[in-house]
This record gives sequence, structure tokens and C-alpha cells, in this order.
Amino acid sequence: MSKRLKRPYVTASNGLEAVQQYGADPTSFMLILMDMSMPVMDGFVATETIRIMERRNKWKPCRIVAVTGLGSEDARRQAEQSGIDELIVKPATVQKLKALIERTSTEN
Repeated sequence: MSKRLKRPYVTASNGLEAVQQYGADPTSFMLILMDMSMPVMDGFVATETIRIMERRNKWKPCRIVAVTGLGSEDARRQAEQSGIDELIVKPATVQKLKALIERTSTEN
């Protein structure tokens, strides 16, 4: 979807890669779209790890949005506890993503 919107992006195939990419250059990220169901490290743990890194290094927190098929109240609670800013239940549309990017751009 980011490609269709002509927005720069990087991808990670698992939560550990997401944490490593963010940690290598946190200022290059305006927004993280985090899948909750990933191998190696799920999105909840990846988000918790990123939030710890931000606090430890005194980095400005990045907006993290969960894009997930998990819409239960338990998943929402776990997302909030892990430090996720917003949860979008799949299927996410290009219009939702565009609005999210625009809203995030004006907040930064």
C-alpha cells in the first residue's frame, strides 16, 4: 500500500528485524505499521522492545500502529499494554493508510 501511495518504506519479515531496523536509525521513521502475528518476535514484544529502546536512549517515541486480524478486546488490551498507539483491524484499506499517514505527518 505504501508503494501505491508513493511513500518511502522499509519492510521486516519478523519482529526482531523490525526492532533492529528501527534501532539502527530511529529518526528515519515517522510511523511503524506493526503486524501482531510475526515469526521470531511477535508485534507485541517488538513494540515493547522498541518502547524500552526509546526510553533508554531518550528518543522521541515513534507512532506505532498495529495492523492486525486480531480484533478481540484481549488483543486491544495487549496492544495498549505493549505501547501501541492505535490498532487497525484488517483488512486495512489504502484510504485508511493514507489518512493515517497524513494525520501522523501533521502531528510530527
